[in-house]
Amino acid sequence: MRSYVIRRLFGPAAAVAVVAALCLSCNAADDATLTVGQCIGDNATIGPVEEALIKEDIIEENLLETKVTNVVCKDMLKPISASTPLQKLAAAQSYIQEIKLIEGAMREAASEEATRAPAGHSSSNESLMQFGALAYTSELAAAQAQYDDAIGGIEPRELQAAAAARVGENPDASIANRLRKKEVVANNAGASVSEARASARCSLEVNVLDEELDKELDKSKGLYEIDPHMPKKMRHEDTKQAGLLVLPATKERFRAISQKHELVAETSESDIGCVRLTDRMEATLVQADMEELGVHRDQPDDVRKLSSELTTKWGWYITAHQTGKLRLQLDLRYAISKEGQEFRAISKSPIYYGAVKAKPLQSESTHKGKEESWWQNIISALT
Repeated sequence: MRSYVIRRLFGPAAAVAVVAALCLSCNAADDATLTVGQCIGDNATIGPVEEALIKEDIIEENLLETKVTNVVCKDMLKPISASTPLQKLAAAQSYIQEIKLIEGAMREAASEEATRAPAGHSSSNESLMQFGALAYTSELAAAQAQYDDAIGGIEPRELQAAAAARVGENPDASIANRLRKKEVVANNAGASVSEARASARCSLEVNVLDEELDKELDKSKGLYEIDPHMPKKMRHEDTKQAGLLVLPATKERFRAISQKHELVAETSESDIGCVRLTDRMEATLVQADMEELGVHRDQPDDVRKLSSELTTKWGWYITAHQTGKLRLQLDLRYAISKEGQEFRAISKSPIYYGAVKAKPLQSESTHKGKEESWWQNIISALT
């Protein structure tokens, strides 16, 4: 982020010249760009698994081609360096989603700031100020275009958002301290005061939700216990049931998450938030290859409203179209928008990744009748 600090100190018009003059002494590795696919060790091509995840809206179609800097790549890999390729894909998607959420909050702050600008008809002084602002904007746009090219086409706001996301992650620190750290780095990276405040609040909202929900999903003490049930063996062209149970604990713990979220809003100097925890979750069972397995849900969609008292359940029917080890994964996401239209994967997603061993078809009965009440039998065993 050194180049952004330079731009902050010297101003937008001089930044390009300063960066060019100091390019030999700056850390070129930090400003180097690469794709997300290259960052996570993928070959940046979309295979059957990626296609399945894109189809189910678990990852974005352009995720692997999204550009990041080397610094952002390192930050993205911190929690997933030893993970499986699928976990890396999920984590990369969550990271990019966080950056986009912060960018959106910053844009909203910039728009509000522009709306509050003085009208140009009241006085000669105000007109002069407006003229100066227009000149500054024009100068900034010209300098920014050159600056963008100098860092590989990645927009400054993306790196400002990444800077805010990178700090203030210590859950033991105070909310005020975490907000302050995020504001400072975003401001030093070139964001205005209002944009920096918005980026800090949004980033911390995402951090808090991830941290708290991750704790609540811990089987030993969590709010919800996740219990996936997948068949291990089946016959070719046989159909079996798969399911997921989410078992609630106490309603008070769920309220505690919302209260901490409210504390972020109260402490922040920005009125622009970007996420809101809701009581809706989406569980998606994905087959790695549609020619191997057929997956059909037993309800209209994969979204459920969670209960603080009752078990929430999902069910699917899977059919083995081929023999051998047929791969499946189960992704779980929670709604983060008031309208419930945007979802974010839990940190441990996919919560299941494995293979069903499909054997050649035999004539004996597959005992489907015994499987119809699979979730009732499971609940009885757990209670």
